[in-house]
Amino acid sequence: EGRIKSVYSIYRKMYNQNKSFDEIYDFYALRIIVNTELECYTVLGIIHEMYNSIPGRFKDYISTPKPNLYRSLHTTVIGHEGIPFEVQIRTKEMHEIAEYGIAAHWKYKSGSSAKDDMDKKLEWVSKLIETESDTKDPDEFMNAIKTDIFHDEVFVFTPKGDVISLPQGATVIDFAFFIHSAIGCRMTGAKINGAIVPIDHVLNNGEIVEIQTTNSDKGPSRDWLNIVKTSEARNKIRQWFKKEKRADNIVVGRSMVETEMRKYGRGLSDEDQAEIIENVASKTGYGSVDDLYNSLGYGGIPLSKILPKLADEYKKKQDEYQKRDEGPEELPARLFTQPDASKGRSTGKGVIIDGEGGMQVKFARCCNPLPGDSIVGFVTKGFGISVHKIDCPNILQAAKTEEGERRLVSARWSDDARGADTTYETMLQIFVEDRIGVIAELCAVLAEMRVQIVQINSTNASTGNCVVNIKILCRNREHYEAIVGKLKTLKAVRDVNRGFA
Repeated sequence: EGRIKSVYSIYRKMYNQNKSFDEIYDFYALRIIVNTELECYTVLGIIHEMYNSIPGRFKDYISTPKPNLYRSLHTTVIGHEGIPFEVQIRTKEMHEIAEYGIAAHWKYKSGSSAKDDMDKKLEWVSKLIETESDTKDPDEFMNAIKTDIFHDEVFVFTPKGDVISLPQGATVIDFAFFIHSAIGCRMTGAKINGAIVPIDHVLNNGEIVEIQTTNSDKGPSRDWLNIVKTSEARNKIRQWFKKEKRADNIVVGRSMVETEMRKYGRGLSDEDQAEIIENVASKTGYGSVDDLYNSLGYGGIPLSKILPKLADEYKKKQDEYQKRDEGPEELPARLFTQPDASKGRSTGKGVIIDGEGGMQVKFARCCNPLPGDSIVGFVTKGFGISVHKIDCPNILQAAKTEEGERRLVSARWSDDARGADTTYETMLQIFVEDRIGVIAELCAVLAEMRVQIVQINSTNASTGNCVVNIKILCRNREHYEAIVGKLKTLKAVRDVNRGFA
């Protein structure tokens, strides 16, 4: 059979494989179908005797079939007029499988031996199913399929001379797990052509690979998940951690979530944060929080997949507290009978507190109350009275105990709290894109609004984010909202919160 490659097919190959026009050698292709494998190699010898072959353009997919069962000999030769063309040589059975798929195999086999042979051929499908069942990330599953099916190959040898085909870019770890999961899990090092190499060594064609192992049960490293190329190796590493290290996985997963909750859930009580993570686990398809932690720990689901759900649940909690701004039901009614100037005592800080005087007053850092917010006082042990927003999670938590409720006192802003020169320290927690110059942009906006900066620091977060904490002097709630609105106009700003725990 012969064919001429279509213009669109040429374009698609150049685009997908990033090749120039001069690198396309199969404008013309000839397919030769014979009866036996021996005849395939005989015909190959005849072709090479008739025409000059192009070095590096011969591929033997008969001795080393592709994972999808494709078998054929490919060679590119130069015609008598100087035009290159490709020759594919295969048997009729190989041709039927290549054209019609693996089901065509039953045309040539029957009986129990056929079933065993087909089961062996379909091992690659089983590996894909294992990958799918062990990950909840559809993007990762699709990437695994692309890597396993549509990849350039590298051929290496075992010390016994067996040929192993792996995707281009595969490492010695991929090789070890391809041989057997037990060898991969007990691997301590590797040799290439007799020389010791690091375990992240990328394999090249023709190398002889020897895996060094230990009899101990130390198992693979979590870092290997970032090194391996094949989904088979990644899946086997995860299975080992899932089975052998559940307790450690839960600790690792919990630490990852708690780190994110410190960014998303500042100002929330422990009970609120526990409720948020339970909702995230349920919406992600896990039966319990520990199952979610375990999956995060061994890499079954990436942290980036649950971050949007964490943010959504946190926002719902914040919205709940916002609705209670006029007076949460959890607080006693006496706190909403605001003290007047004659019955309460002025603190000299723009706040009137109900009760006896003589106590020091400070503004809580967890919620940073401002004039315009409904407020409440909390009598601390040894530090005077702490003034909170009335919907502060810490206040709602304190009101649940008898002792905590007794410490709550009513409070209101005095008439001079909104004076033109009166300012209050407020912490802005700003989630921004992690890039050069972003802090300078934030400071420029604040300077334009003539907002004084008292303190500033930043910490790196995951998924390309950065958390910038800026303490400013703010007049009241309206002033704060104007500042936040201006900051959110910046492209790099993703969210702004008030206060921090």
